[in-house]
Amino acid sequence: MSTHSKWLLPSVITLALVSLGLLWSVMDGKPDNIQKLTESEELGGDFALRNIDGKVALSDFRGKVVVVYFGFLSCPEVCPASMSVLKRSMEKLSPEHLANTQALLISIDPKRDDFQALAEFTRFYHPNIQGITGSVDEVKAVTSQYGAFFEITESETVDSAYAYRHSSRYYIVDQSGALVQSMRHSTTPNEIAARIKKIFKQAG
Repeated sequence: MSTHSKWLLPSVITLALVSLGLLWSVMDGKPDNIQKLTESEELGGDFALRNIDGKVALSDFRGKVVVVYFGFLSCPEVCPASMSVLKRSMEKLSPEHLANTQALLISIDPKRDDFQALAEFTRFYHPNIQGITGSVDEVKAVTSQYGAFFEITESETVDSAYAYRHSSRYYIVDQSGALVQSMRHSTTPNEIAARIKKIFKQAG
């Protein structure tokens, strides 16, 4: 099986489950610590991690709308489905909006997700999705900064020694670098695209 087929198959299967309403957030048992955010709240902010080409900071994308997602490449269903949602969200934007929108997949598994694999994985979905990560401590700091959550669990597959239980949300950052909303895993491509368009409209 090709690398792309390996990523595509779980994505297709999971999206079918989503359409039937059978897939829920992997964090159903955890309290939601963010819904809609206001400027008075302290979640979010700049951070710096790395990709295959070097350092990447959120501030590098100032002037763009950024969608941040925390996941890992060995994730069997939820992360590929979320990447597909991001891909279809991007496809619903006008060329002008797309040129000013960036999605970031932050790997919570830096020990296994190397920069080359992250680059190939995200490019498979859309050129406006970029994979980044850092040391374990750096990644933990960013997840805490954004109110996200992850923990190591036993893997349910024979080809992986461990997996992660993690929050699955889309963190929407406006052109100034402020975190303006956290959208649930069940959010649709139409809803993400509409939120991005609203930010552009509000900016005039």
